[in-house]
Amino acid sequence: MKRGKRVLILLGVLVIAVGAALAASRVKERREEIAVFGETFLSVPADSVTALSFSDGDTSLAFHRDGTWFWDDDAAFPVDQEKIQSLLEPFEDMPAAFVIGDVDDYGQYGLTEPECTVTLTAGDQTTTVKMGAYSTLDQQRYVDIGDGKVYLVADDPREDFEKELSDLIANDELPELDALASASVSGENSWSFRYSESGDSYCAEDVYFSDDGLPLDTSRVETWLDRVGSVPLTDYVTYNATEEELASCGLNTPDVTVDITPKEGDPVRYSLSEIEPAEDDEDGETTAYLRVGESKIVYSIAPGDYTLLSQCGYNDLRHRELFTPEFDAVASMDVTLEGETYTFTRGEDNDNGEAVWTYNGEEVDIKSLEAAVEALSAQDFTSDAPTGRQEIALTLRLTDEAHPELTVALYRLDGAACLAQVNGETVCTLSRSAAVTLIEAVNALVL
Repeated sequence: MKRGKRVLILLGVLVIAVGAALAASRVKERREEIAVFGETFLSVPADSVTALSFSDGDTSLAFHRDGTWFWDDDAAFPVDQEKIQSLLEPFEDMPAAFVIGDVDDYGQYGLTEPECTVTLTAGDQTTTVKMGAYSTLDQQRYVDIGDGKVYLVADDPREDFEKELSDLIANDELPELDALASASVSGENSWSFRYSESGDSYCAEDVYFSDDGLPLDTSRVETWLDRVGSVPLTDYVTYNATEEELASCGLNTPDVTVDITPKEGDPVRYSLSEIEPAEDDEDGETTAYLRVGESKIVYSIAPGDYTLLSQCGYNDLRHRELFTPEFDAVASMDVTLEGETYTFTRGEDNDNGEAVWTYNGEEVDIKSLEAAVEALSAQDFTSDAPTGRQEIALTLRLTDEAHPELTVALYRLDGAACLAQVNGETVCTLSRSAAVTLIEAVNALVL
């Protein structure tokens, strides 16, 4: 009896050992199916593909090529040709680091319900590429092309297909503009200006002038040009605008239309409109829209961008400083204050190369006066005639033969502002504090 039990026990141990050996053999067999590959397993030339579709569970999109790429659902959609080509590039030469052969269970690789499926049609051949789970151990993606194998690819194309339709639109562009030859602004205040190196201005740096010959501030023009090329055009309202849609966005009669002729490159046009919320819409927000040229795409832009792009009127681009020459060009200066006129004269520079100024034959330091003159800057432009008393007037005689003299007169407007005239013409209002600073600088020298 004891011997029989021993035999049974030994038989049990033998069965377990045989089972373990068989299991180990199968594991070894399974491991041997995973092999280092290091070769291209898929090659579909991008130029040969005539149809592309992909789905990632949330988005399904399909495109076909007939000379150019079209969206299957609407041929009017402006497909970005380069972006479609970039989606095809990974499949021109797709190598695998490892290959798993004779696959029975695709689920363990995430390929029963793949994260993304891409279908390519080239001629008579259609290839379906399934992208499964990501192997965190190998840092590679499992891929199935329907040949009974699973490939591990290091160059993961999955993220390339995390796209919505809006990601594949051929957006219009407002180019970066370094300099312009001319520009024309249409709207409530229509005007035009141009580039000219021979325009008439007190400021030597002025190279932009209105068609009436009025000088503009070069830095302001260049700042506006920089804004044109920096506004993002990504949020389209419609890609195939009808007349009704243009009207609903206010672009049938834009607030502002700007035509720019660059020094180099093609002409640029953009139109802007701004729609205020209805009076009974207390929570409504102002919406702004932009259209490039005659494009069918209408973009929604931030109200701030609307403001920046629409700030291209004459008053936006003209000088705000009342005194625009270099102060070194001033040879003498008469200041009229409280009925008295004081004359300051520039002499020869001293040994340090600094200007020497005199008043009544004595040397004076006019740095504070110079700073106060240069700080005179417009708040609001106006052509209204002065009604208050004159507070101070300057006559600056210049070494520029073309512009020998410049006059500035400030008139009291109210407790906070003055009215300024330049060469006898009203230009703007400015802060009265600037006038007070100028008066105090003069008094410090003459009293």
